[in-house]
Amino acid sequence: MPEAISNTSPMLYLYRINALDWLPELFSEISIPNAVVLELGEGQHRGYDVPVLSGYAWLQIVEPQSIPPELTTLDLGMGELAALALALETPNRIVLIESTAQIVEIAV
Repeated sequence: MPEAISNTSPMLYLYRINALDWLPELFSEISIPNAVVLELGEGQHRGYDVPVLSGYAWLQIVEPQSIPPELTTLDLGMGELAALALALETPNRIVLIESTAQIVEIAV
């Protein structure tokens, strides 16, 4: 099975449709940067129904070593930046992210 890295929005939207538990059935490993945890925590603090990711034993929190400067010029949130930086450091993983137009820009 492939390994995956996720941004905040896919985790949130899968949670809201009760599909977050599908991820370990689709991927052998699912990693998120801590920025994703922080963004969801901010949403919870504001009163939104968000997943508490510490309750998912199959989920790994992995930090990128650095964020490439070329990514910081894009209009991306911290979760997106960290997830993409992590993907660049650990190739051959599927990246779960909702900003497809921005991905095309990064790929070019």
